Amino acid sequence: MKKFISMLSFTLALSLVAAVALPHIKLSGGTVYASSLDELYSKNIVKGYEDGELHPERLLTRAQFARILRLAFTDISHHDVLYSFSDVSKEHWAYNDIQFAVNAGLLKGYDDGRFGPDDNITYEQAAAIICRLLGMGNDYNYPESYISAAIENGISDGIDAVTGTALNREQAAKFIINAIKVKEISKDEDDYYESAFRGYSSVTSAAGGKALKNTAQEDGYAVEAERVGYAESIVSAPGGSYYPYYPEPYNTEEYKKNEENIFKNAATSPLSTFSIDTDTASYSNMRRFILGGQDIPAGSIRSEELINYFDYKKAEPMEGTPFGVKYTVNKCSWNSENLLAMITVSGEELKEPKPSNLVFLIDTSGSMYSRNKLPLVKQALSMLLDKLSAKDKISVVTYASGTEVVLEPTPASEKEKIINAIKGLHAYGSTAGESGINLAYEQAEKNKIDGNNRIILCTDGDFNVGAYTDTELEELITKKRESGIYLSVLGFGMGNYKDSKMETLADKGNGNYAYIDTLREAKKVLVDEMPKTIYTIAKDVKIQVEFNPEKVAEYRLIGYENRALNNEDFENDKKDAGELGSGATVTVLYELVPGNGKISGGLKYQKSEGTGSDELMTVKIRYKKPDLDESELVQMPVTMGEETELSEDFSFAAAVAELGMILNNSEYKGTASYDSVLELASGGIGNDPFGIRCEFLQLVDLLRYKISE
Repeated sequence: MKKFISMLSFTLALSLVAAVALPHIKLSGGTVYASSLDELYSKNIVKGYEDGELHPERLLTRAQFARILRLAFTDISHHDVLYSFSDVSKEHWAYNDIQFAVNAGLLKGYDDGRFGPDDNITYEQAAAIICRLLGMGNDYNYPESYISAAIENGISDGIDAVTGTALNREQAAKFIINAIKVKEISKDEDDYYESAFRGYSSVTSAAGGKALKNTAQEDGYAVEAERVGYAESIVSAPGGSYYPYYPEPYNTEEYKKNEENIFKNAATSPLSTFSIDTDTASYSNMRRFILGGQDIPAGSIRSEELINYFDYKKAEPMEGTPFGVKYTVNKCSWNSENLLAMITVSGEELKEPKPSNLVFLIDTSGSMYSRNKLPLVKQALSMLLDKLSAKDKISVVTYASGTEVVLEPTPASEKEKIINAIKGLHAYGSTAGESGINLAYEQAEKNKIDGNNRIILCTDGDFNVGAYTDTELEELITKKRESGIYLSVLGFGMGNYKDSKMETLADKGNGNYAYIDTLREAKKVLVDEMPKTIYTIAKDVKIQVEFNPEKVAEYRLIGYENRALNNEDFENDKKDAGELGSGATVTVLYELVPGNGKISGGLKYQKSEGTGSDELMTVKIRYKKPDLDESELVQMPVTMGEETELSEDFSFAAAVAELGMILNNSEYKGTASYDSVLELASGGIGNDPFGIRCEFLQLVDLLRYKISE
């Protein structure tokens, strides 16, 4: 929390300073806001041109970048050795700046003895320079190591560039401002983790790397460590203390691969029926694999979760319903002979949400020791508290070898009490997930209110005591959801991550599922998107699309393979489906083979005749209000629009879908490639306030670079 608060304070300070700088610059993306270049100008680090403009669009040279580094980071330690470059004399205007940057180990010359002062600074060069400055990445795996570190640590936030791209002044300024922020807040990180593991000091390293048992714990970490083969997992923490850390010597992660949707004949199978899905876990998990340089496991990529990770322009709520629907139809980028239809369902934002009865169900078993597990859980839930109101109440339930109610219902306004309860949690023992789930539901039911009753489960999904198979968990949660209590699942960690179990829990528990790989992702899920994560505005939401076979010969739903429903399920109110959160957007893509005006179903005993309608299809949505059990129906006809220009949202969603097909090696990927994904996505960045579309560009660029080696 110290790190997060420090980041917010520093950002606010910069924005206040920027207010007295030059007028706001209109950036190439068309968004007007106080730019990073303004901030550097206000600090006298960059200067304007004679025409009084900062010209953010102009490219930056290596010498100019060296000058900015020297002015921005005056406290960098460096040597006083003079370097000689064939193209930089002592009379060069940036001679001292270049010497400073080279002495500090940030910039390097070329193998032929040149420095290239007038060469444009590229995206990967800037990433490497800033990462060296902050002690991240290495030269052995250039530039991938530096680019990964830049993405993971927020250094390349908001920068819409890829390898080989010459940076303009605004992009370079973003690198510098991001580095200043990271440098400012990183000094608190070691203090936080040392505090997070305080209480483990009695676990020390024994001869031969064996872990000694903590006598304060009956089972203790040491027993669990030896049970799962982690006897050498004691590592030195900041300050010389010791804490357990899982290096994950073998990989036991679990994913469930679904058969890809195929093209269907619109004459013989005119209906496509499925449950909505607002989960996003697949995207952040994919990011973890890419940044770690790992192969992406089969079954880990669910295209709809990649697409729905991003926000798109919302549809206005339709009268009498809690959501709006809109559509776009245009050419398909990976198959020019086909069309791509994009359907967007947008939930309305609740102006005055009802009170919440939240139960934090936290896995504190031995497998949760790693930094990216229990310590990150503590930070994530502490961040959520800042978004809750005094009328909301929090309970904390834990499970390991046993279960415990750590905190009875407490008003969210008593943050210190709640945070202390969370901070006091330690990880050890086995994983009695079934007992933990039962206790959490008991706690939620005992304190049930007229409002939002929800369990938030934080785990790596590694259950090993009680019910633990996907089938057993599905049966357990299916019974529990009848209580009207929602279950959201937040996944953490790596190595023993159980994706299939957590998706099952969230799906059957009428909740959503997200994977938290970093503090930044925790902020996205629990702060920036908190309403859509914990407030449901419509439940059991089903979509059924009826295609006009005169206009659409064949169709294929992209993703949603594990959300498919039988056509008769659409009107069956007893059939479970997905939930829509406050302000959430669900995006659906169909690839369409255009019809020729004739219907050829090939059926012997049926004669099909068209209606002559110009409609491509009709989108039908059936949903229930959160407190009712009877569904309502909304319908919208879809016609082919006259627009031929791709909208930013359409272009970006198509790029994300194309990436999903590449990673899943889809038989329908056509001409899809990383280059075409980058081209499409670059045209769809638009207004990207949190920088997540820019991050997508950088991740795809890393994948492209990897296969080009």
